[in-house]
This record gives sequence, structure tokens and C-alpha cells, in this order.
Amino acid sequence: MAQKIGVVACDVIKNEIINACKGVDIPMVFLDYGLHRTPQKMPECINESVHDLNNIGIDSVILGYGLCSNGVVGVSSIGNIIIPRCHDCISLLLGSPERYMKLFTELPGTYFLTDGWIRNGGDPISTIEQRYIPRLGEKKAWKGMRMELANYKKICFVNNGIGDIEMLRERSKENAKAFGFEYIEVEGDLSYFKRLMFGPREMREFVLLGPGEEIKDNFFYGNPELAAFQGAR
Repeated sequence: MAQKIGVVACDVIKNEIINACKGVDIPMVFLDYGLHRTPQKMPECINESVHDLNNIGIDSVILGYGLCSNGVVGVSSIGNIIIPRCHDCISLLLGSPERYMKLFTELPGTYFLTDGWIRNGGDPISTIEQRYIPRLGEKKAWKGMRMELANYKKICFVNNGIGDIEMLRERSKENAKAFGFEYIEVEGDLSYFKRLMFGPREMREFVLLGPGEEIKDNFFYGNPELAAFQGAR
């Protein structure tokens, strides 16, 4: 009997996952991207959604998350879990952890923007306007964001052909101009999403867990992308 699959993912990559699953009816749950600001709360929220899918007969739950500041550590399933073996969603959006590390090396100090981050108000300007100014006032809000971005030199729009491209491009350029950064654009790659959803799933790219097994942070350390981040700590 074929395994029934479902998805629990961050809203940041909602459109990419839906695009990868065109024509296939798969139960999907998308969680608020704002959870990333409180990673300690992520496992409980993700677990609840995973178990809700298990309770309607889903055998294998695909997680649309990376390690995400250890926000997936401790997540388990009554059935199976499939999760990308990557640090965060940028690897997914670029097609592989290897490509992410290649760009990370070639374009140091790059802040990546995507359809999902901009759509959710996660770009720097939106963060200032929606979250910081109400709490800090305009002057302190901009100063705080400039401090957060002190190690960045570039804004990179990852164009994967999803969403209103011209609007996303202009918003990315607006962010670059606001902070005096160089604007660059790279082509996205949806192939990692397709492998996540339908395979093939090689061990170097995915963590595959059976019933009752919990996600642990060391499952991700063999990945070249994560090894580089670990070495930088």
C-alpha cells in the first residue's frame, strides 16, 4: 500500500511547495514564519501539526524546514518524518546546500530575499516599519536594523519565477538602496523542493526518520553547509 504523505512547512516557502505539488492532492499545513523569532517554541507547534496529520491517516510527514536555529530539534512523529538536511530555507530555494555554500563563499556578506520573506514582511524595511517603529520609534528602529545588518554588504533577490517578480525585484532594490548595499539577483532552483516531495531522497540531502524517532541537531552536521556554519561559531 502506498504511503500517504502530508506537509508541515513554514509559510515562507508555501508557494514553492504548492508549485512543486501541482496536480497532486496532498494535505498541507503552513505555519507562521514569525515562529522563527522564537525557535524555542517551534518544536511544540510543529509537533502539534505533525500529529494532527498522523491522526487523519498520514503515514509520512514532510517538513518544510531546515535546522532553523534548532527549531526542529525534538520534533517526532507517530509515522515517518522527512526533512531537508540543511541549515535554513535558502538552501531549498537555491536548489541545494552545495549551491548555497558556493554563493556564500563567492558573495560574502549577502542578505537573501525571496518571495516568501517579502510576502511575509520579513525584509529589513518591512521589519522596521511593522515591528520596530511601533516599539522603538523611527530613529531607533532604523539604527537598530543598521546594527543588525552591520556584516552585510549585498541584498540578493532569489528569483524562482514565483509571485509578482517585478514587485519583488523592486522591493529588494528598495532595501538595498535604503542601506547602501549592492543589489544582485540570482536564479532560484525548485528542484530541491521536488526531491523533497517526491524523491529521489539521498541521505546527504535529507534526514529520514521512522516512527517515534526525534529530530536531533547532530543529524545535520554532516552536511557541508552546516559544517561551515559550525566552524564559524
